[in-house]
Amino acid sequence: MSNDAENKKIEMLHGGDVYRNEVILDYSVNLNPFPMPSEVTEAMQAGLAEINQYPDPVQQKLRSRIAVLEGVSAENVVCGNGASELLMAAVHAVMPRKALITAPCYAGYAVALKASDAEIVEYLLDEKKNFTLDDGILDQINDDIDMVFIADPNNPNGRLIEPALKKAVTAKCGECGAVLVIDECFYPLTWAGAEGEAVTDNAIHLRAFTKTFAIPGIRIGYMLSNDTEILGKIRKHLPEWNVSRIAERTGEAAAEMLASTDYLKDSVRLIQQEREYLAGELERLGVRVYGSDTNYLLIRSESDLYERLLERGILIRKCSNFSGLDDSFFRIAVRQHKDNEELINVLGKVLGQEGKRRKQS
Repeated sequence: MSNDAENKKIEMLHGGDVYRNEVILDYSVNLNPFPMPSEVTEAMQAGLAEINQYPDPVQQKLRSRIAVLEGVSAENVVCGNGASELLMAAVHAVMPRKALITAPCYAGYAVALKASDAEIVEYLLDEKKNFTLDDGILDQINDDIDMVFIADPNNPNGRLIEPALKKAVTAKCGECGAVLVIDECFYPLTWAGAEGEAVTDNAIHLRAFTKTFAIPGIRIGYMLSNDTEILGKIRKHLPEWNVSRIAERTGEAAAEMLASTDYLKDSVRLIQQEREYLAGELERLGVRVYGSDTNYLLIRSESDLYERLLERGILIRKCSNFSGLDDSFFRIAVRQHKDNEELINVLGKVLGQEGKRRKQS
C-alpha cells in the first residue's frame, strides 16, 4: 500500500487528522470545551520533570485515585494508554468467536475484533429513533455471542442508553455468558455522568480522561469491573509501563479534580448551552440535526460539506465509514461559543452558496 493510500485509510478511520490538512478549527474530535484546571496542567509539568524515572508498572497511586473517584477498590481498576489499547487488550483476553456491536458505532470495536478474527454481528440502530439503542438488541444476545460492545452515549450520535435497558443488556449478557464492554468515555460529559454512577455489575466499563480534560495527546484511559478475573486476564495482554510518567501524573490529578470539585457539572452546563445553540443554528440553516446528550452532534447535509468546510480551514468528521451511514452524515464537536459562532458563520456562507448554485442550475 502506498503512503498516500495508507494516509487516506487512517484519515477515514478517525477524526483529528490535523497532520495532513490545513486546519484552523478542528470540529472532528469531541473534546470538553471547558477550560482545563491548572492543577492538571501542573501535574503534566511535574511528570515531564520526572521522565528520567520509569513509571510505576502497577500504577498504584493512579489506580487508587481512580478507585476513590469511582467508589470501587483499586483491584477493580485497569489503566491503559488510552481507551484503544484497553479495547484491544480486552478482545485479546476474551478471544471471542462471535461478537455483537451496534451500528453505527465507534470503529475501534470492530478494529480490535477483526485483529482477533472474531465474527462480528451488527445490530442496526433506527434513524427514526435518532439512532438510540432500543430493546431489540436483547433478542440478539444469545448463547452464540461471546462478547458485546455498547456505548453510553453512543458515537457518533451522542444518545444515552435508558438506564433500565442498560441493566437489561447487562443481565442478558450475564445469562448467556457473554462478556459485556460498555464504552463510557463520553459518559462524564452528560448530565447523567456528571451526577455519578457507581459500578455495581460485572460488565467492563471503559472510561478515559482524554475527552473529559481535552488531552488526547496524553493517552490515559481505564477499565472498571467487579469481575476481577476478567480484569486480571486483560492485564496480561498489556505491556509493562504502558502508562507514561506524564500520563500517570496527569491521571492522578484529573481523578482528584473530578472527585473534589464541580468541574464536571460546570463542563456539562457549558456543553448543554452550546449544544443547544449549535443545534438551533444548524436547523435554521436547513441542516438535519440528530438529538444528542453529550458534546457532539450527528448531522446530515450536502455530501461535499466536509471538503467545502476544509477549504476554509474547518475540519469536521466524515461519517461515511460508520456502518449504516452514508456520505451525507457528519459529526461535529461542541466547542466554545466563539468557535461555534465562527462555524455557523462559515456554514451559512457555504450552504448559501450551494443554494445559489442550485437556483442557477
